[in-house]
Amino acid sequence: MNKKDIRKHHLQIRQKMSSNNVRKNSIMVNRGIFNLISASNSIKTIGLFYPYKNEVDVILMATELEKRGMTCLLPRVVDKNIPLKYFLYSPNTSKLEKGYGGIMEPIGNEAIDPDIIIASCSAFNEKGYRVGYGGGFFDRTISQLKQKKKIISILAAFENQKTTHQFQDSFDEKVDYICTENNTYQV
Repeated sequence: MNKKDIRKHHLQIRQKMSSNNVRKNSIMVNRGIFNLISASNSIKTIGLFYPYKNEVDVILMATELEKRGMTCLLPRVVDKNIPLKYFLYSPNTSKLEKGYGGIMEPIGNEAIDPDIIIASCSAFNEKGYRVGYGGGFFDRTISQLKQKKKIISILAAFENQKTTHQFQDSFDEKVDYICTENNTYQV
């Protein structure tokens, strides 16, 4: 299967999930992410993503992350072929607007580089590679940030998004961890 077929197949599976299952499984994925975050004292900024089409709802973590003294960020597409930029996000005060592809994005002027990027996907494999939506935004962003500083990249996904296919290309960026409702994979 090529990336386009893998994307289509796994998006269909995810779209069939009930809102109750998405929420329940999102909470379990978020617990795995919290465990990874808790292992490091140097993390100050966390790049979340706004859930789209039954993705893991990592926004559910924002209030607890703030309570722990961390700053939450959300990405915004600035231009089609450049890395994402991250801006402040707080669940109680931030304003969002529809951006690229209809995904909610933060309004802000000052971009901040996150210490951790939590990425979404349509599918992933156990080697740490993800199939996104075809724009290459997370790959470009992870690559650029790795050149600037040491970051941690975590993929938030459901177990039903896992594929055995080896689809990765030379420009695909491997994530450090994959958190699903059943497992945390260190890759």
